[in-house]
Amino acid sequence: MIAAILTSCSSKKNDLEESNLKGKIWKLKETRFEGEEKFGKYQLGDKRYFGHQFLVFNEEGNLIELQRLDRKGKIERISKYTYDENDNCIELTTYEDDKVVQKQVNKVENNQTVEVQVFDKKGKLTDKYQYNYSGADISSGKIFNSNGSLYATFQNELSGGLLTDQIVKDSLEQTTSIRTYERNNEGDIVRQVIKYPKDTTEYIYSFQYDYDEKGNWLKQYQFDKDGKIDDIIARNIVYYDESNNPKTDKDFTGMWFVVDENDWIEFRSDKKYDAGYKDRIRETGTWEIDSKQQILTFRADDPDDSRKYKYDFEGYQMILFTIQGEEKLRLEKR
Repeated sequence: MIAAILTSCSSKKNDLEESNLKGKIWKLKETRFEGEEKFGKYQLGDKRYFGHQFLVFNEEGNLIELQRLDRKGKIERISKYTYDENDNCIELTTYEDDKVVQKQVNKVENNQTVEVQVFDKKGKLTDKYQYNYSGADISSGKIFNSNGSLYATFQNELSGGLLTDQIVKDSLEQTTSIRTYERNNEGDIVRQVIKYPKDTTEYIYSFQYDYDEKGNWLKQYQFDKDGKIDDIIARNIVYYDESNNPKTDKDFTGMWFVVDENDWIEFRSDKKYDAGYKDRIRETGTWEIDSKQQILTFRADDPDDSRKYKYDFEGYQMILFTIQGEEKLRLEKR
């Protein structure tokens, strides 16, 4: 809870900078899968039942909506952010089934959030956070419970504006947790160590990444303390300044999966395709595109299964529409 709220609506840096994201990002979706190692490579396994989210940013780089998603992509919880005329986050409201379940209200001084109050669905204060800054970065803070008593304090160390160490102490000044983060040249965490001195437990996690041309990761590979693959998080990123240049055959070739499903289509460079579910091939044929009309044609070996779609791309997802414009499928590369 501490780490999450410290990076949410807390400093004057915009949310893209706060999250080590580059470029003008509009939408970002993260989907968590079980990780598998096959034939010497890490591959996506089954989708996890947790850990999926969809984020929307404004053109100033600030988060305006955060959706927590279930395994099938349905919204479980949605948070909406409110900003003042100076782009300071002043309020965060969280909903479940269109009902407010939590509200966060921020006190801003000199364009920096110095205090955060968190309220439950009945409007009762549950927590209060107070922040100290070093430049634009939160260097330390205090956490109070609902009756105003000091619950914990924390001290941050940062390098280049990114967190490297965090020490949390209880109200008696006893250290409860120590977090250390090692980062790569892109600023992303490659090793995380969490220590709990009271019971001497220690957790070690390591990470690897695949990146896009802007330096944002598209896949995060998470490993346990023994170096075995645990989870893989896949991202789809949509930029405000995405190119509208016509797509070519090269943009289609590869293995595509129906979003939130195990159905797939493989577009081969010889203009043939296979379509199936999990490890079964259900349909074969040839494919072609009309880039001017943005039409994709499947000519199945069974003529009764041949069909045409209009297509569009959103980040690394391909969207297929009927000729009349009704969305039929969203596909993503995995």
